[in-house]
Amino acid sequence: MLSAAKAEAQSINGAASSKAAAINGEAKAKVTAASEELAAAKKVSSGISKTLTGLNGDIDETQVQLDKTFFLNFGKKGELKGIIKDLKKQVKEETKKLEKADKVVEKAAAALEKEEAAAEKAAAAAAKIVADAEAAAAKVTAAADKKAAGITGEAAKKAASITKAAESKAASLEKQAAAADKQAEKLLN
Repeated sequence: MLSAAKAEAQSINGAASSKAAAINGEAKAKVTAASEELAAAKKVSSGISKTLTGLNGDIDETQVQLDKTFFLNFGKKGELKGIIKDLKKQVKEETKKLEKADKVVEKAAAALEKEEAAAEKAAAAAAKIVADAEAAAAKVTAAADKKAAGITGEAAKKAASITKAAESKAASLEKQAAAADKQAEKLLN
Protein backbone atom coordinates (compact mmCIF):
# COMPACT_ATOMS: atom_id res chain seq x y z
CA MET A 1 0.00 0.00 0.00
CA LEU A 2 2.75 2.43 0.94
CA SER A 3 4.82 1.50 -2.11
CA ALA A 4 1.81 2.11 -4.36
CA ALA A 5 1.25 5.51 -2.75
CA LYS A 6 4.94 6.37 -3.13
CA ALA A 7 4.84 5.30 -6.77
CA GLU A 8 1.75 7.46 -7.34
CA ALA A 9 3.45 10.41 -5.61
CA GLN A 10 6.55 9.95 -7.81
CA SER A 11 4.32 9.78 -10.87
CA ILE A 12 2.56 13.02 -9.88
CA ASN A 13 5.88 14.77 -9.22
CA GLY A 14 7.42 13.42 -12.43
CA ALA A 15 4.52 14.61 -14.57
CA ALA A 16 4.60 18.04 -12.96
CA SER A 17 8.37 18.32 -13.39
CA SER A 18 8.07 17.36 -17.06
CA LYS A 19 5.34 19.92 -17.64
CA ALA A 20 7.32 22.61 -15.80
CA ALA A 21 10.46 21.79 -17.80
CA ALA A 22 8.49 22.04 -21.05
CA ILE A 23 7.04 25.42 -20.05
CA ASN A 24 10.45 26.75 -18.99
CA GLY A 25 12.13 25.35 -22.11
CA GLU A 26 9.62 26.99 -24.43
CA ALA A 27 9.96 30.32 -22.62
CA LYS A 28 13.77 30.14 -22.76
CA ALA A 29 13.65 29.36 -26.48
CA LYS A 30 11.52 32.45 -27.10
CA VAL A 31 13.88 34.63 -25.03
CA THR A 32 16.86 33.24 -26.93
CA ALA A 33 15.20 33.94 -30.29
CA ALA A 34 14.35 37.50 -29.21
CA SER A 35 17.94 38.00 -27.97
CA GLU A 36 19.32 36.80 -31.29
CA GLU A 37 17.01 39.16 -33.19
CA LEU A 38 18.16 42.06 -31.02
CA ALA A 39 21.82 41.15 -31.54
CA ALA A 40 21.31 40.97 -35.32
CA ALA A 41 19.52 44.34 -35.36
CA LYS A 42 22.29 45.93 -33.29
CA LYS A 43 24.88 44.47 -35.65
CA VAL A 44 23.12 46.02 -38.67
CA SER A 45 22.80 49.37 -36.86
CA SER A 46 26.46 49.28 -35.85
CA GLY A 47 27.52 48.54 -39.43
CA ILE A 48 25.52 51.48 -40.74
CA SER A 49 26.99 53.72 -38.03
CA LYS A 50 30.51 52.70 -39.07
CA THR A 51 29.66 53.42 -42.71
CA LEU A 52 28.33 56.86 -41.73
CA THR A 53 31.46 57.59 -39.72
CA GLY A 54 33.59 56.65 -42.74
CA LEU A 55 31.50 58.78 -45.12
CA ASN A 56 31.69 61.79 -42.78
CA GLY A 57 35.45 61.29 -42.56
CA ASP A 58 35.62 61.21 -46.37
CA ILE A 59 33.58 64.42 -46.56
CA ASP A 60 35.93 66.12 -44.11
CA GLU A 61 39.03 64.99 -46.03
CA THR A 62 37.53 66.09 -49.35
CA GLN A 63 36.54 69.44 -47.85
CA VAL A 64 40.12 69.94 -46.62
CA GLN A 65 41.38 69.18 -50.15
CA LEU A 66 38.81 71.59 -51.59
CA ASP A 67 39.89 74.31 -49.15
CA LYS A 68 43.55 73.80 -50.08
CA THR A 69 42.85 73.87 -53.83
CA PHE A 70 43.85 77.04 -55.61
CA PHE A 71 40.72 79.17 -56.21
CA LEU A 72 41.33 79.41 -59.95
CA ASN A 73 41.62 75.62 -60.39
CA PHE A 74 37.96 75.32 -61.38
CA GLY A 75 38.21 71.76 -62.73
CA LYS A 76 39.54 70.25 -59.53
CA LYS A 77 37.25 72.42 -57.38
CA GLY A 78 34.22 71.27 -59.38
CA GLU A 79 35.31 67.65 -59.12
CA LEU A 80 35.81 67.90 -55.33
CA LYS A 81 32.45 69.68 -54.90
CA GLY A 82 30.81 66.86 -56.89
CA ILE A 83 32.47 64.26 -54.67
CA ILE A 84 31.30 66.08 -51.54
CA LYS A 85 27.78 66.32 -52.98
CA ASP A 86 27.76 62.56 -53.72
CA LEU A 87 29.15 61.77 -50.26
CA LYS A 88 26.47 63.95 -48.61
CA LYS A 89 23.82 62.13 -50.64
CA GLN A 90 25.21 58.80 -49.40
CA VAL A 91 25.24 60.14 -45.82
CA LYS A 92 21.59 61.09 -46.17
CA GLU A 93 20.70 57.62 -47.47
CA GLU A 94 22.71 55.88 -44.75
CA THR A 95 21.13 58.15 -42.10
CA LYS A 96 17.69 57.00 -43.25
CA LYS A 97 18.87 53.39 -43.12
CA LEU A 98 20.25 54.00 -39.62
CA GLU A 99 16.95 55.46 -38.45
CA LYS A 100 15.12 52.40 -39.75
CA ALA A 101 17.71 50.10 -38.20
CA ASP A 102 17.39 51.91 -34.87
CA LYS A 103 13.61 51.42 -34.99
CA VAL A 104 14.19 47.72 -35.61
CA VAL A 105 16.57 47.66 -32.61
CA GLU A 106 13.94 49.35 -30.44
CA LYS A 107 11.27 46.87 -31.55
CA ALA A 108 13.62 43.94 -30.94
CA ALA A 109 14.52 45.30 -27.48
CA ALA A 110 10.83 45.69 -26.64
CA ALA A 111 10.14 42.16 -27.91
CA LEU A 112 12.99 40.83 -25.77
CA GLU A 113 11.65 42.60 -22.67
CA LYS A 114 8.21 41.18 -23.42
CA GLU A 115 9.58 37.64 -23.80
CA GLU A 116 11.65 37.97 -20.63
CA ALA A 117 8.56 39.06 -18.71
CA ALA A 118 6.61 36.17 -20.23
CA ALA A 119 9.44 33.80 -19.27
CA GLU A 120 9.29 35.04 -15.67
CA LYS A 121 5.54 34.42 -15.61
CA ALA A 122 6.06 30.99 -17.15
CA ALA A 123 8.71 30.16 -14.55
CA ALA A 124 6.31 31.20 -11.79
CA ALA A 125 3.55 29.08 -13.33
CA ALA A 126 5.93 26.13 -13.63
CA ALA A 127 7.00 26.54 -10.01
CA LYS A 128 3.32 26.59 -8.97
CA ILE A 129 2.66 23.41 -10.95
CA VAL A 130 5.55 21.67 -9.20
CA ALA A 131 4.48 22.98 -5.77
CA ASP A 132 0.89 21.86 -6.35
CA ALA A 133 2.10 18.43 -7.45
CA GLU A 134 4.32 18.13 -4.40
CA ALA A 135 1.36 19.02 -2.20
CA ALA A 136 -0.85 16.45 -3.95
CA ALA A 137 1.88 13.82 -3.65
CA ALA A 138 2.28 14.62 0.04
CA LYS A 139 -1.48 14.19 0.52
CA VAL A 140 -1.42 10.81 -1.22
CA THR A 141 1.52 9.67 0.88
CA ALA A 142 0.00 11.02 4.10
CA ALA A 143 -3.32 9.25 3.40
CA ALA A 144 -1.47 5.99 2.76
CA ASP A 145 0.61 6.45 5.93
CA LYS A 146 -2.54 7.13 7.95
CA LYS A 147 -4.30 4.08 6.53
CA ALA A 148 -1.23 1.92 7.12
CA ALA A 149 -0.97 3.23 10.67
CA GLY A 150 -4.66 2.40 11.21
CA ILE A 151 -4.22 -1.12 9.87
CA THR A 152 -1.08 -1.59 11.96
CA GLY A 153 -2.92 -0.30 15.06
CA GLU A 154 -5.84 -2.66 14.48
CA ALA A 155 -3.44 -5.57 13.94
CA ALA A 156 -1.58 -4.67 17.14
CA LYS A 157 -4.86 -4.55 19.10
CA LYS A 158 -5.94 -7.89 17.65
CA ALA A 159 -2.53 -9.38 18.39
CA ALA A 160 -2.67 -8.05 21.96
CA SER A 161 -6.15 -9.51 22.42
CA ILE A 162 -5.07 -12.88 21.05
CA THR A 163 -1.92 -12.81 23.17
CA LYS A 164 -3.96 -12.01 26.29
CA ALA A 165 -6.39 -14.84 25.56
CA ALA A 166 -3.50 -17.21 24.89
CA GLU A 167 -1.77 -16.17 28.13
CA SER A 168 -5.02 -16.67 30.02
CA LYS A 169 -5.52 -20.11 28.46
CA ALA A 170 -1.88 -20.97 29.12
CA ALA A 171 -2.22 -19.92 32.76
CA SER A 172 -5.33 -22.07 33.05
CA LEU A 173 -3.56 -25.02 31.46
CA GLU A 174 -0.55 -24.51 33.73
CA LYS A 175 -2.87 -24.62 36.77
CA GLN A 176 -4.52 -27.78 35.47
CA ALA A 177 -1.10 -29.29 34.77
CA ALA A 178 0.06 -28.36 38.29
CA ALA A 179 -3.11 -29.89 39.77
CA ALA A 180 -2.61 -33.01 37.64
CA ASP A 181 1.02 -33.22 38.82
CA LYS A 182 -0.09 -32.98 42.46
CA GLN A 183 -2.71 -35.65 41.93
CA ALA A 184 -0.20 -37.88 40.16
CA GLU A 185 2.21 -37.42 43.06
CA LYS A 186 -0.50 -38.36 45.53
CA LEU A 187 -1.31 -41.45 43.62
CA LEU A 188 2.30 -42.45 43.40
CA ASN A 189 2.87 -41.90 47.06
